[in-house]
Amino acid sequence: MDAIYDTIENRYKVGLFESPTGTGKTLSVICSTMTWLRNYKRDHVFDIGADPDESSDDEPEWVKSAYRSSIVDKSKEKLKEFETHLDLVEKSHGGKMRAESAGKQKVKRRQIQQEDANFLPDDYHDTDSGSIEAQNVKLNREIESLMNHQVNQAKEYSCKTKIFFSSRTHSQLNQFSSQLRLTSFDASFDDMSERTKYLPIGSRKQLCINEKVSKRGDHSINDACIDLQKTKDGCSYLTKDQSLVNEFSDLSLSRIRDIEDLAILGTELHACPYYSVRQGLDSAEIVSLPYQLLFQKSSREAWGLDIKDAIVIIDEAHNVVDSITSLYAVKITISQLNKVIQSLKVYLSKFAKRLNSGNRINITKLTKICKVLAKFMELEQPSPGAEVKPEDIFENSTGDLVNIHKLDEYLTKSKIAYKIESYMEKTETEFSTTTPVLFEIAKFLRALTNPGKEGKFYWDKTGDEFELRYMLLDPSVIFNEIVTQARCVLLCGGTMEPMSDFSEFLIPQVARDQIKKFSCQHIIPESNLEVYTVDKWGNDSEFDFSFQKREDVSQIDRLGQFILQICQVVPHGIVVFFSSYNFLYKVVHQWQKTSTFQKISTLKTIFQEPTSSSHVDSVLSEYSNAINTSKRGAILFSVVGGKLSEGINFSDNLSRAVLMVGLPYPNAFSGEIVAKRAFIEAQVVEKGGTPQKAKECSNEYYENLCMRAINQSIGRCIRHANDYALIYLVDKRYKQPRIQNKLSQWVKNRLVFEGNIIGSSAKFFSNK
Repeated sequence: MDAIYDTIENRYKVGLFESPTGTGKTLSVICSTMTWLRNYKRDHVFDIGADPDESSDDEPEWVKSAYRSSIVDKSKEKLKEFETHLDLVEKSHGGKMRAESAGKQKVKRRQIQQEDANFLPDDYHDTDSGSIEAQNVKLNREIESLMNHQVNQAKEYSCKTKIFFSSRTHSQLNQFSSQLRLTSFDASFDDMSERTKYLPIGSRKQLCINEKVSKRGDHSINDACIDLQKTKDGCSYLTKDQSLVNEFSDLSLSRIRDIEDLAILGTELHACPYYSVRQGLDSAEIVSLPYQLLFQKSSREAWGLDIKDAIVIIDEAHNVVDSITSLYAVKITISQLNKVIQSLKVYLSKFAKRLNSGNRINITKLTKICKVLAKFMELEQPSPGAEVKPEDIFENSTGDLVNIHKLDEYLTKSKIAYKIESYMEKTETEFSTTTPVLFEIAKFLRALTNPGKEGKFYWDKTGDEFELRYMLLDPSVIFNEIVTQARCVLLCGGTMEPMSDFSEFLIPQVARDQIKKFSCQHIIPESNLEVYTVDKWGNDSEFDFSFQKREDVSQIDRLGQFILQICQVVPHGIVVFFSSYNFLYKVVHQWQKTSTFQKISTLKTIFQEPTSSSHVDSVLSEYSNAINTSKRGAILFSVVGGKLSEGINFSDNLSRAVLMVGLPYPNAFSGEIVAKRAFIEAQVVEKGGTPQKAKECSNEYYENLCMRAINQSIGRCIRHANDYALIYLVDKRYKQPRIQNKLSQWVKNRLVFEGNIIGSSAKFFSNK
């Protein structure tokens, strides 16, 4: 807590904080940042509330002192009024039993038959003030005016300096809300109490309560919402009753609510949570939001999020680089293009006579561009990672005559992708698809119009199909927008090592003396965790699971013998991580050819990670049940970076031992890795580095990807203060100091250099 408080107070630009799961990371972040904010508001109340036109340096000191006192008193009174107002609103809401009345209320809604007209875009004209875009802008302005209108004097309270907490998943944000409920803080002024004013915000998918819209996919839900607002009846939840919007806003701040609570509140009040929650943003002290709302400038602007001088907390920060990259990544395949071409053909033949010339012309242009892309992909025989220049795509074609900027503008304004996808979905033709292909094509064209030097088009391959991809190679460009505006950015996570990647690839623009690093030890007793590096077994032959040697049959057999002995001394559950599904299958196949697999199954019930996400829960349930109902326990063969290596906790008996087999380097020949390493090397040379230095930097990046995956996987086993487990790092390379130094501190500090691994393991559990 002290380290975080000092980082903010001493105006470090970025803080890197590693705190293992179970150490109270979230509560520490909440308490330190909220304590700082309340102190800051108390100490800077004059700066916040003063009007520079009402005070002068020429005035006597007693006048200035009286003025300062009046500002403090005025600010305190305003806050008191607001707190009292929220108390009354909360009490009134409970008394009225809105939930019950909302259940009884019958809202008449006409059932509107989905006619073909619903699939038609508005007439399109490039410069028509009455076009769909103009109407959307007008509608958004009306909504903004509605949300910003202030009715009550008590609503004038605002909190200028805020805390923004962002995490990757919905469940992590809900966990933050639940932790926040456990806290209370001293008020910004003496002699009063003050609640924590918190707002969770999210996407339409999380906040929309209109079933017509919320059932849509992630890509089309925004267009569906705008489309519904334009209909004669509009959306019944988007109320123009300002008092209802005020009530929703006040209730959302009156106590700590998570995103589901806001949806329930919206249903009770019959008010749209997605739009109504915005009115409370100005008064909120702390706002939680998913990565995509924070990392996309357009999303921040759409929500009116002002991060200037804010404290920005990013949880699970080991995901940040990948998350930013994936937000801006896009890929297309020939099969996708062919589906889109056929869909456009079907749509145009159906509606040609009902489309105005602007729509017909642009749909024809879109078809032409898709055909040019398909032809380019068919003619090429690329290697994964090979760069593609946008101008090469249109060489020897007339596709370059199409103004892609204008076409992109049409796709954005007309919502044609949503219209066509909706029509194909309704008709259920052979060209309809569960994936929003046309949205991907539109996103790809958008990347073509604004490639930028920080991004790159390149070839990749999945299975037998080639893909044309765009990847943001330098996420620091996006992240720097946040760092520049915020007072301080706190990057927090349970497994942040190796930390050097953050300095090199996420915040290279930040001076090193403006970065604070802190790594917290685990709260478990020293005796509750031991980490073994297993470099050899059996006939003293070394374990080397590098790509070239990992399929050696004798080595796989020795691994089986080692696991057999581990199964005899480790109680309950064991999780074994392999570098890939392919390697896991080959190991299991080899053990099945010998007696190893059968011998392991007599000691532990064997489970294997499924490749399908839909089967993960059932496998985990069966694994847990086998451990809880049988004395012999179970063993789970899993994959690093798979369905079970992140986000699922193997606490207590679910994992009394973790085995990491080899070092899980990603595929060195994948297009993404080849493109990224080439970019890193080019950047080093551009800054004056030698080719050798460039190669070292790209190798370091590649190795760090592997080590971060290791830290994330083995961190699954210790989840609270009383937990205990053993970790086995099975490969001779784990003996190297360079590799050990990239392990999480709490893992590295518990390395055991013991020859008799099985004997030490048995002793470890005999004392538990």
